[in-house]
Amino acid sequence: MAIVSHLHHLFNAEMCQSYIHTLRWKDRPLQCPRCQSHNVGPWGTYHYQPGLKRYRCKEQACKRTFNDLTGTLLDGSKRSVMHWILATFLLCLACSSRRVAKELGVHIRTSYRWCWWLRNAALSASIMASATPFWRCATPKHLAAKSEMNSKP
Repeated sequence: MAIVSHLHHLFNAEMCQSYIHTLRWKDRPLQCPRCQSHNVGPWGTYHYQPGLKRYRCKEQACKRTFNDLTGTLLDGSKRSVMHWILATFLLCLACSSRRVAKELGVHIRTSYRWCWWLRNAALSASIMASATPFWRCATPKHLAAKSEMNSKP
């Protein structure tokens, strides 16, 4: 895992912003999350979120600002998008929360909380995507064996 310690050099703010923008909007035009208007324009950046662009709805009744994270799981996070993408990438490489803390320069408790949150978010997204209710997705072996024993005459 010697290469993992150099990964933070590959994730810069502009690359992470363009990746999130592509994931969020794909081939669709920008749209206001509040009024669903396509009449939006750029509105600067955030000083505490490097690389995250702001947009403003130009409709007279709305005039709200938003970004690519508005309405997503990362909406309102104080950490940069770069931290979240790197944490997700490290988690996909099966790195421990201690390793994630070391790579990101955060406290171990923060890293543990982030890893727990990202795992649960991924699990809930996969459950929401499937048509099967989550209680039927996987039946533990000991429960399946009991139900088989009860069904026999």
